[in-house]
Amino acid sequence: MNGGIIMDNLVKRFSHDDNEIISLRNRQINDIDNIQYPKIGKIKLTDFNLDKLNVMYVKEEKHHELGDINKLIDDDDNIIVLKDGNIIYTNLDQAFQQVKIMSYYDALTANDGEVINLFKERFNKNVDNKLIALNKAYQNSLLYISVPQNVVIKETLKIHIIGEKSDLIHYTMIVGGKSSELTIVEKIENLNPIKVNYLSEVRVLDNAKIQYIGIDRLSEKTNAFIGRYGYVYDNGSLIYALGQLNDGNVISDNVIKLLGKNANGESRNVLLTDKTNIHAVTVNIEHLAPYSNGKITNHGIVKDQGYLHVDGIGKINQGMSKSNSLQQTSIITLSKDAKVDSNPYLLIDEYDVMAGHGAAVGKVDSEQLYYLMSRGLSKQEAEKLIILGFLYPIIELIESDKIKTNFIKTIEKKLSI
Repeated sequence: MNGGIIMDNLVKRFSHDDNEIISLRNRQINDIDNIQYPKIGKIKLTDFNLDKLNVMYVKEEKHHELGDINKLIDDDDNIIVLKDGNIIYTNLDQAFQQVKIMSYYDALTANDGEVINLFKERFNKNVDNKLIALNKAYQNSLLYISVPQNVVIKETLKIHIIGEKSDLIHYTMIVGGKSSELTIVEKIENLNPIKVNYLSEVRVLDNAKIQYIGIDRLSEKTNAFIGRYGYVYDNGSLIYALGQLNDGNVISDNVIKLLGKNANGESRNVLLTDKTNIHAVTVNIEHLAPYSNGKITNHGIVKDQGYLHVDGIGKINQGMSKSNSLQQTSIITLSKDAKVDSNPYLLIDEYDVMAGHGAAVGKVDSEQLYYLMSRGLSKQEAEKLIILGFLYPIIELIESDKIKTNFIKTIEKKLSI
C-alpha cells in the first residue's frame, strides 16, 4: 500500500484528529491486510464486505428537542442520544451528575486527556481479529462512561446509538468504579443502509455491579459486527441481557472475562433471525480467577430462511478452582427452511469445579402447547405465549414499561403474532 495516499484519505475523513492519531490510524490500516477474520463455522465473513467502508466525520450540534429522532425513542427519561458520533441530545437527572459521560468529539473540544489517551492506547493493543482491527482504524464514534467509586445509581441510563450519514464505526467504554452500581439500556439503530462495526468494553472493578441491557435493531440491507467485551474483577458482577433483533446480517461476539476472585458474569441472549438473514453469535465466558461464576442462557427463534449459528463457550483455566460454568441454549424453529447450528463447548482445565451445558433445537414444545390449549387457548395464542416466554431473561431486567412494551411489540411484529 502507498502510505502517503492512505494518509491523505485519512486527513480528509478524520480532519478533527491530531497528527499522532492520524499516524496511529495509518499504521493500523497498513496492518489490516495481515490480520485474519475469525472462523465461525462455515460462514464466509468475506461475503459481508465489512472491510469495504464508507467512513467519514459528521458534525452535528446538540438539540434541545428530539425532533424526527423522537419516533425511535421509547422513553426519554435519563437518556443520551449519540448520532453519527455526536451527542445530540441529553436528558439526565441529578443522579447522573457524578457520572462522566463524553463523546470523542467533545473530548477533543475540551482537550480531555483521559478520553483522548484512552483512544490512543487502543492502538497499542495487538489484535488477531480483523473485525476489531477495523474498528480501531476507522472509528468515527465513541462514548465514554465512568461511574466513580462508591457511587450507586438507582435510575437506569438509556443510551441510543444511531448511524445515518456514514458507516458507523463505534466504540463504547464503560467503567464501574469500585463498589459502584449502574444499569444501562442501550439501543443501536441505523436510519440508512450503512455498515456497522460496533464494539463496547465494560470494566467492572472490585465489588461493582453493572447490568447492561442491549437491544440491537439494525435495518434490512445492513451488514454488521457487534462485539461486547466485559472484564470483571474481585467480587464484581456483570449481567449482559441482549436482545438481538436485527433485520440484516450480523456477526456478534459476546465475551466476559472473570479476572477476580468471586467475580460473577452472566450473558442472557434473545436471538431472532428471519427472512434470508445470517446471524452468527459467539458467547464466551472465561474463568481467569478461582471462585468465579459464569452463566450463559441463549434463547433463539428462527423463521423463514434465516440461519442462526450459536457457539456457547465456557472456559475454566487451570488453577481456577471452585468455579462454576453453566450454559443452556434453546432454539425454536418456525419454518422448515430455517437453519440452525448450535454448539455448546465446555473447556475445563481444572478438577475442582462445577460445569454443565445443554442445547435443544426444535419446534414449539408440543407438551407445553397441549397444556395451554387444554386451558382454553387457541393454538396460535398458545404458541404466542410460549414464544414470548422466551423474552423473560431480558424483560425481567427492564424497568421502563415503555421500553418493555416496545420490545415485545418488535418481537410480535417480526414474528407476525
